[in-house]
Amino acid sequence: MTIKELLLQEIDNTPKELLEDVLGFLKSLKADPQQPLTYRKLLERIDYLETIVGIRKGLDEFEQGEGIPAEQALATLQQKFGIPPHP
Repeated sequence: MTIKELLLQEIDNTPKELLEDVLGFLKSLKADPQQPLTYRKLLERIDYLETIVGIRKGLDEFEQGEGIPAEQALATLQQKFGIPPHP
């Protein structure tokens, strides 16, 4: 699969609201050419968008019954990392 095909597939699977956010960001880059875009700012924005996608995906999975209760998740983490129980 080519990069273009992968990108188009990713766009097809991305919620409309997130695509609108990305488009708004891209438009802002074009609108103000005097404001220099640094590589760091772009990476920060990408990290933000990936976080939003991850949260939405997690919420969708939970709504479909794929999640586990918070108490169970916390107990698992406590055992895994040797965290003492909360008093």
